[in-house]
Amino acid sequence: MSYSLRSWTDGDADYDREISQSVYPEYRRDARHPAWFPAQQLGAPREWSSRYIAVENQSSNRVAYATLWELRPRRYRFDLAVRPEWQGHGIGTQLLDRVMADAETFGATGLQARVRDDKPEALKFISRRDFREVHRMGAYRLDFAQVEGSDLQQAFTRLRDRGIEVTNLAAVREHHPRYLEQFFDLYSAAREDWPDPDPDPTGATHITISDVKRWLDDAELPDAFFIAKHARRYIAFTSFFNIGTAVHPEYRRKGIASLLKAGSIADAGRRGFQGQTSSTASPAMQKVLERLGYIRTWSEIRLIRAI
Repeated sequence: MSYSLRSWTDGDADYDREISQSVYPEYRRDARHPAWFPAQQLGAPREWSSRYIAVENQSSNRVAYATLWELRPRRYRFDLAVRPEWQGHGIGTQLLDRVMADAETFGATGLQARVRDDKPEALKFISRRDFREVHRMGAYRLDFAQVEGSDLQQAFTRLRDRGIEVTNLAAVREHHPRYLEQFFDLYSAAREDWPDPDPDPTGATHITISDVKRWLDDAELPDAFFIAKHARRYIAFTSFFNIGTAVHPEYRRKGIASLLKAGSIADAGRRGFQGQTSSTASPAMQKVLERLGYIRTWSEIRLIRAI
């Protein structure tokens, strides 16, 4: 089995996702089961720093790839995937060597890898190169047929009985001119203690109101993006299809996240969806998901090598 490595060209477009699909065949799109998988982000953003492809010499088939990009100043991440039938032939080692050399050339202070915990050989491969775990993102799956629907249907009513109004993104856009500023205040407060897969040595990453606006503008089904309000203050949100669930620190440990998420599940069921696969690194949110019937499937481990 002979191969050669070369830099990525426009003719290699989409082969990264094809190779990734061979490694993770379970990552199939299902219109009735929205999913955000750990490691699904295999591929690269448009602004990558370096990129390589491994090609079988005889057939010209693409058998592996690696991509490096800058997450934040001098903090880099890479993706690397080798088709299963080509693993164990040294391709991954050569690709990683090139990525690590590039990161040093670009002045990186840290390099991040992501590996699923059910891929023990990949974990050994990356750990031998001085990558150390800093963060773990758990994946959870829920099939609606396996949960009792009656309690879910009452979730928003139970919140309203406690004086908490449930509205949605579509409604606040139409009726509340300052919805963006209010949502930004909620998001900023909620994210302060969120686990960070690559803590910035110079301080926390700054999220701007423009970033949040872009995320909300891209939201699917804004009428299913639920926002909880108390005394006109935004205190929590959940989205079945977009940026997840969060509660303002002053309102945590009151069951709000569980009820808001339960109501969102009931809404998705009424829309004809059959389940969801989601991911979170928050221990509190993991307990919420397990309470609602989600089953943990695997975790994506984030590892950092200091440079």
